[in-house]
Amino acid sequence: MSPNQPAGRVARFGAFDLDARTGELRKRGVRVRLQEQPFQLLAILVERAGGLVTRDEIRLRLWTTSTTIAFDQAVNNAVAKIRIALSDSAESPRFVETLARRGYRFIENVEWVGDPGDAAAPQPAAAPAARAAIVRLTTDDRTVVLTEGCHIVGRDPDASVWIDSAVVSRHHARLVVQRDRITIEDLDSRNGTFVNGARVAGMSALAHGDQIRIATHALVVHVSIGKTANGTADIVPQPAGERR
Repeated sequence: MSPNQPAGRVARFGAFDLDARTGELRKRGVRVRLQEQPFQLLAILVERAGGLVTRDEIRLRLWTTSTTIAFDQAVNNAVAKIRIALSDSAESPRFVETLARRGYRFIENVEWVGDPGDAAAPQPAAAPAARAAIVRLTTDDRTVVLTEGCHIVGRDPDASVWIDSAVVSRHHARLVVQRDRITIEDLDSRNGTFVNGARVAGMSALAHGDQIRIATHALVVHVSIGKTANGTADIVPQPAGERR
């Protein structure tokens, strides 16, 4: 059992329950067949939900004796089997997201619940659930409310936060809202993503009052917690800067 997994607990996400101790994946109570290595990989991704699990880390934990070519084939096959078991898609992932040349991330919310087999045992009182963060992004002509999940910022009309500007990449950055945690990640954009003046490399956590810059477009982040929150993030155009 991983030290990150609560003892005697089962990971629940969507319609699925995963029990790393028994090696079982169930969908609405019905067992889903998944081979041992894909299951172990899924368990690692679930225990680190929301965070990047690098290919090097996967190699060290699951394929220590494999050659590079054998490992690449094995991990690609394992991820494909996980997606089949979860009815997931690489193109539009709900559960397992590929981060090119780096690794994978489990993007669905995970709830740790009591082991059904230990239902008769006394359970400690649950801590109060974290209230979800509410983020609103205000542009010149609209307000975009960001709920829990992943949101693309970019020039693509299908982006969650659409910025119609030639200096903004089609898929410029990714915002992830996960309960009380908010992060932003640059998606290899041409002109960069910045938080408080520092260029983002990888994933960067966001807090109330931070300033994000998407190429030449600045966003001042206002975050509120709870159902009655009314925080906003205002997009303020900046003078055209040097293209990168």
